[in-house]
Amino acid sequence: AGFDDVDNLSTSDASSPQSPVRPKYKAPESYSKYVIDELLYAYPEGAGVTNADGILPIVLAIESGKKWIGGGIRSLHEAYPPGIERAQLGEDHPLVSAMSFTSQGDESVGEHSIIADLLDEGDVGEGTIATAVDGGGGRRRKRKRRKKINKDESHDAIMFVQRPGAPVRDVVTTMWANEEDGGVQMLGCSALEHAAIDAAGSSGSAESIASVALLGVTTVVNAMKNHPNEPAVQEKACSALMAMAPADGVREVSFAASGAISTVVSAMQAHVSDATVQKEACRALGGIAAKGGAERATVVASVSGFTALVNSMGAHPDDGGVQSEACAAMEVLTSFPDAYLPRLHEQTEALLQSAADKFPEYCLETTTAIRSRLNAADDEES
Repeated sequence: AGFDDVDNLSTSDASSPQSPVRPKYKAPESYSKYVIDELLYAYPEGAGVTNADGILPIVLAIESGKKWIGGGIRSLHEAYPPGIERAQLGEDHPLVSAMSFTSQGDESVGEHSIIADLLDEGDVGEGTIATAVDGGGGRRRKRKRRKKINKDESHDAIMFVQRPGAPVRDVVTTMWANEEDGGVQMLGCSALEHAAIDAAGSSGSAESIASVALLGVTTVVNAMKNHPNEPAVQEKACSALMAMAPADGVREVSFAASGAISTVVSAMQAHVSDATVQKEACRALGGIAAKGGAERATVVASVSGFTALVNSMGAHPDDGGVQSEACAAMEVLTSFPDAYLPRLHEQTEALLQSAADKFPEYCLETTTAIRSRLNAADDEES
């Protein structure tokens, strides 16, 4: 019964119309994963138990639109791998690519475990299964126990990065130690985002945010590069970079040298159809350019960031959030006369006009400024 109710614990439902009254509290998407992980930790066999209708938990999760990591589907799959076959996923289902990427990562993890077993082979201490008794059989039993230990460590890491007020250094260390675990990376990025927001709120200075960004930026970029096919990781990572953007250029923090800008653009290119990733990535590019000025705006354009913003608008013409964030980012980029930006093409002109017509409250002012600046730049060149 516990697994049947998991889907109802989150108020986030992409299929329901948006309420005109914003609720006081909206459970984060990762809450489903949190609940599922807790249930699996207490009763791992539950992943293979059907409900009264003969449906497995993983099938219920997929049918309700949960995501691979954030929605807990990966956790259910790892606990009961045969269950995914009951979902009858088509070749074009978005979970197929996520599973393919994860399986590649699991192979390298498996090789690492075997090497670790060989290194530990002679260590027969308390609680260790000796491998010299029956050769390969002993090693196999040891690997099985190691797998259980790894699952416990993964659970502990997930619980740790969600702990309120966890020190930034500890969160970063946990993320690097579990870089193959998408759940840890997603929740770690969220923790770094909140740490940066708290740092900004306490003093409002870029120096305070830099205390988070010094270690956080490269850690977030590493998470994005290790999990390029995970929308939830990319989304939370972009949100974290946006929160840390005011620290760009302070002390040793550099969003250009760290690869943060190009990695955000790569996320936009890889997840064009995901409106949430596009919106958060647009916000991140706008925040980075706003702090870095003409130099950062030029860097964004040089790695196809301006083109990514245009493509984002074209892919989500009816999404007000994407349109407003993309226009806001483009307005920031064009606000620096010394920035080197691409020329205004007919496609861009049409998308800007469409955004202004559909969402005048959010886009009319920004699109007017963008077109005016780009047209003025074209006139100067001609």
